[in-house]
Parts: sequence; C-alpha cells; structure tokens
Amino acid sequence: MGISNFEKRLQEFLKDKKFESIEEASKSLREFIDKENHTPLEEFCGISPYKMMKLLYFPFNTPDVVNFDVNVSPPLDAPFVRIFILLINGLHKTGGIKTTIKGNLPRDFCRELENAYLAKEDFKFLLREKFPIMKEEDSLELHRVRIITEMAGYIRKYKNRFILTKKGEKIIINGFRTDDYLHLVKTFTLQYNWAYYDLYGEVNIIQDSFLFTLYLLQNFGDEVRPKKFYADKFFTAFGNILKDTTPDLKYTLLPEEEIKNLYIHRAVDWFAIFLGFAETPEKSFHTSIFHKDVRKTNFLDRFIKFS
Repeated sequence: MGISNFEKRLQEFLKDKKFESIEEASKSLREFIDKENHTPLEEFCGISPYKMMKLLYFPFNTPDVVNFDVNVSPPLDAPFVRIFILLINGLHKTGGIKTTIKGNLPRDFCRELENAYLAKEDFKFLLREKFPIMKEEDSLELHRVRIITEMAGYIRKYKNRFILTKKGEKIIINGFRTDDYLHLVKTFTLQYNWAYYDLYGEVNIIQDSFLFTLYLLQNFGDEVRPKKFYADKFFTAFGNILKDTTPDLKYTLLPEEEIKNLYIHRAVDWFAIFLGFAETPEKSFHTSIFHKDVRKTNFLDRFIKFS
C-alpha cells in the first residue's frame, strides 16, 4: 500500500531537520499539522481538512464555515416541499385521517395527494392507469415525506389517526416558512436514514457529506453538468474512506462505479433535486431522476453561504 499525500508532505517537512529536544520536535510537528488542517486541498475542491471536519460533523453549528439564510423565500416548487404542503393541508381539511393497520396513510388519501402532485409525465412514467397506488409505499416520495414530516414533529398518530401537531397547525396559520424548511432539512439529513427503502446498502459518508454535495453544486452548478461529474468529485474526496467500506450493494458493477451510482441516487436525485437544491431540464421528478445532467437552483445560492 502506498503512502498518502499527507505522509509525503510530512516526510518532506522532516527532511534534513534536526531537533535539539523532544519538546522542540513536538512543537514543530504541531505547527505542521495545524498548517495542514487549515490548508485548502485540491481533492476537497478548495476546502481545508478543518472545514471539511466541520461540514461532516457539525453541519448546522459552524457559522465560520457555513450559514443558512432563513430570510429568503422557501423553495415552494421543490418536490419534497410540494408534497409536504399537500400533506399538511390534507390533514387539516379532513381534521385528521385514520391510519391503515400498518400505521400508514390510507390508499384513497395517497391517491388524492398524488393526483395533486404528479405531473402528466410522471403518471405516464409510473403507468398509474395500470398500476394505481394500493398502499403508501407505492409512492416512495410520499412515503418518505410522511415519515420525515412525522419525525420533524408536524404530524403525529393519535388513537390510530394522523393529526396535525401544534407545529403543523402553525403552517396552516402562518404559511410555510424557510425556518420550517431548514428544520425539515435537518431532519432529513441528521435523523432520516437515506438507505431506507432503496436497493443499496449502508454507505454513511454519502449522507454525512451532504453539505459537501451542496458546496460542489454551488461552485460548479452554474452550467448544466453530468451528474457523474459530481460523483467523480465525491469519490476523489472520499475514495480512501470508501476503500475500507464494504456495502451490501445489489449490482454487479465495479465497486467504484457502484459507489458513484449510489451517490447519484441518494445525494443528487433523492436529496439535492428532491429538496430543491438542484434541477434538471425535466419538469417531472421521476423523469428528472433518469436525466443524466443537473444544475443548481437559484435557491441554493440564496439559502446557503459557504465561507
């Protein structure tokens, strides 16, 4: 196994150096490591190891690295937000709705929401005339939104019924605000498991690095680029970590190709596009998943500021 770039730089730093004491050597090494931690890296697209650590482990508590502006308008056209608002309004109009035996939304209510949400292209793509919704899980986007909405505290189950909480009622009174959107983003990224209900295994770094995905989109997303462009950048940044990962993937491609396809599926399609940070030339969500190109939305630049 070859040595890392860090080890090469350390060797170069120590080359021909002589220290008079252990204390002097320790001080010199501390200064070297501190400089390394704050030096932008090419493989991180200009982010230093210190800032990357903050993005990975303290994504919403590092104002010196990233800030979120809740004073901008929320992305009301984002697929996730559209379904969320339909769900909140639907439960308000019905005064709550009885759950299924499994504790999900009932079939007819799911169909009503989907009819209000899906574009004509989506209905054709999903062959809904032949295969209508029979259970909540038949609409994965609705299923995920319902779970996250419940996790975020906007709805809850009470005596076998879905009802709005006080937080959910505030949406009805005050409208959907960007601080609500930020709360949903936090729930989606910190609590909800991205591996749920897809055909891939656990690769946690994809979810943990969600801010790096948005950083990449903000820096390179002015023009339409292949989704694979972002997958390549991700793999360059975290390839060493992924070499030690043995996910239970279901396909027969090479590991690197599997990881990149998984990244596109979770980080680009079901995160960035689903939540309104990225878009494709396709108007419908389902066809956009199969479109190879993507670009950032104007909302991303207004909402997030990286320092």
